Amino acid sequence: MEKINIDSIKDLLENEAVRANIKRGGAVIAVLLYALLVVIPGTRNFLKKKSEVAVLKEQIDSVTDRVNRIESMTEKLDSLNTELEGYSGGLPDQKEIPELLEGLASIAKVSGVKILSITPLDLKESDDRDAKGYYKEMPITITAESGYHQLGQFISNLEEGSRFISIEDLRIQSNEASPRRHDVNLTLKTYVSG
Repeated sequence: MEKINIDSIKDLLENEAVRANIKRGGAVIAVLLYALLVVIPGTRNFLKKKSEVAVLKEQIDSVTDRVNRIESMTEKLDSLNTELEGYSGGLPDQKEIPELLEGLASIAKVSGVKILSITPLDLKESDDRDAKGYYKEMPITITAESGYHQLGQFISNLEEGSRFISIEDLRIQSNEASPRRHDVNLTLKTYVSG
């Protein structure tokens, strides 16, 4: 191999074609270095950030959707609370039982039913396990004298009332002393707040 001396290098550098090739080679090396040190790591970082941004955008959309539903859920809650207050009016408190019994007597009177006795039975827990502690069942036994039509009117008036009352048992017997009036034994069930 020949020794390279400075004069031969100078001669080479003075050649236009060699200088152009050195410039091109330097440019290619600079581009490769730029790609290896800047573009490829930047692209990796960009793709990583892009996937993170997609996850964050999905989370933001989910939260935005929930926030938008809050108003409608608040309106629904207000509506349900109003409805619950209406139902609560149908459940007398235990202190209101005498008023309830008086109300039954007045409904009977308006209907033409003669009440002989009204007997509230012992309160018992509801069979509904979700309602435990909220209300108790209160059976009420009524003994009365009534015609069929008056009894029907009495039952109709009970159904139209604001209290939750159901008929559990109804027995009608003829009354020999008054053929148009019958002996009625009626067991109602209502609920009182627990």
